Amino acid sequence: MKPLSLRPGWRPLLILLTFLVLKADVESAEQSRQPKGDEFDTVGEAVVKLLQSHDAANFATNLGVAAEDWLSVVSSNLPAADAEKIKSFAKGSEYNRQRLESSAKAVVARADALNLDFSKGAWSSRVVVPNALQKMYLTSPSGNREDQATTISYLDKLQIILVRGAEAETSTNNAFGLIARGLQKFPTGWRISEGLQWTAFPKDVADARTLMELAIQQKIAARESLTGDDDPALLSFGETLVRFLRERDTTRVEKELLLTSEVVWNMYQKMGEKLGRSGPSRAEVDAEIGKQMQEQLAKVQAMLKLMEESGVDLKDADIQIKEASLKQCQAPLPDSLEGLSGRQFKLGLSVKTDKKAANGSSLSGEYVLAARQIMRMADGWKLGDNLHWEKLPDGVLDAKTASQLEFDRHVAERGTLPPQTVAPEIEFTTLVDEKKMKLSDFRGKVVILEFWATWCGPCQEPMAELQKICDEHPGWQDQVAIVPLSIDDTMEVVRKHVAQRGWTNTFNVWAGEGGWRAAPAKAFYVKGVPTSYLIDPQGKIVWAGHPAGASFGRRVDALLKK
Repeated sequence: MKPLSLRPGWRPLLILLTFLVLKADVESAEQSRQPKGDEFDTVGEAVVKLLQSHDAANFATNLGVAAEDWLSVVSSNLPAADAEKIKSFAKGSEYNRQRLESSAKAVVARADALNLDFSKGAWSSRVVVPNALQKMYLTSPSGNREDQATTISYLDKLQIILVRGAEAETSTNNAFGLIARGLQKFPTGWRISEGLQWTAFPKDVADARTLMELAIQQKIAARESLTGDDDPALLSFGETLVRFLRERDTTRVEKELLLTSEVVWNMYQKMGEKLGRSGPSRAEVDAEIGKQMQEQLAKVQAMLKLMEESGVDLKDADIQIKEASLKQCQAPLPDSLEGLSGRQFKLGLSVKTDKKAANGSSLSGEYVLAARQIMRMADGWKLGDNLHWEKLPDGVLDAKTASQLEFDRHVAERGTLPPQTVAPEIEFTTLVDEKKMKLSDFRGKVVILEFWATWCGPCQEPMAELQKICDEHPGWQDQVAIVPLSIDDTMEVVRKHVAQRGWTNTFNVWAGEGGWRAAPAKAFYVKGVPTSYLIDPQGKIVWAGHPAGASFGRRVDALLKK
């Protein structure tokens, strides 16, 4: 088996879910034209053939986005920069083909598990034709003229209904339904960029559990939130948390709520079998999960300390779960809920009790317990990262503790320090002469601090953009410091990467050993890269987030005017 690609600084909770998808921006509000009724027939016919032949590789080859499809869009009159941008999308075509093949295999496997044989009988497909298509902009309009932009037609999803024999073609009752997601129209025809999945089975084919899993998978694919009504396992997770709040026993957290190396190891074995690749070694898994367990237990202890100091005792309280929800989810494997990662979990509680807080306030009221990340494994949901209180009844906490709670909430939800926070003092090493420096050495200047890594695909374009920004703003001169801070495992890897690309316009530094756990990354609560911070001359954070939404030119100019 080919090995799973493990980047330096590997973390199991991230590697399960991190995928690089090279995709142009979609402007969903733009509708291009009314599609023809037979325009998608090829897609429907290919799905029928897939179910009859079980040949997922051929399906992905014929319907997946290939490098040739992107190259077919490049015209001779395109500016060189725009042509190169479109050609860069071709680099991700093999990954997209593999992802489509994986989803096609999952569709076939689901049919086999239900003992469905589509090779018998005369099957055909009927597509639900959308009202209109969208435009995908591959290049920016020239002079604000949209007709000067290079675009292709795009469709978020296409519903496909399988029809057998003489069944009424207008009926959707008791139907076999599928959805193809992320369709793009090239001169070579319609292609699927995101995958294929089942959406419906006749009532006598699938049991309630299967139908529930299908509904969850549809929500995940549509990037919708998930609730306990969708997945009863979320409620079970919430009930375990409630028992912990009553008992305040960290052994319950360790035994019932935390990921163990055994669980993660088994997950990697299943992933390897389905993807045809091997995962990390057992020793790597044991070491990483051991570190993560200690980190999460420390956060749980901090939460218990807050409860103790504030007099929050819920042992005999009447606690009712009002909400158990996830803002967004991502699945590492199609047609499987195991390994599902959910972000921004919230457990809403209604509490009734006669007990009082340390300051005499009633403990009755509305509570919200939250976690930055949880994961669904074979035996239910597990805590991934940062269990914390998001809300307690008014008056229970003093001003200082309430302020800390708001700080923790911001960090958990945004993955960055809040605006107006004084930037923490950190030390790093320059790439040029391996000199130790501190962030405070730039005091008096506006600082653009960007955490990144050589193995991070989405980091590369923002890094390249940082090289241009000073040339585009000559008035900044010595008033602005642009500091890309690498969290790679070694400085030599970063130095080589930067030299090969000629990224010398920025003040390039290295965080030191430790990757995600390097001191600078921990001080700035970095959970993903790229992450950017804009810091004013007094050392306060002005803005933080993904560099795609930074608008550094405008923001820095505004700071310099002040």
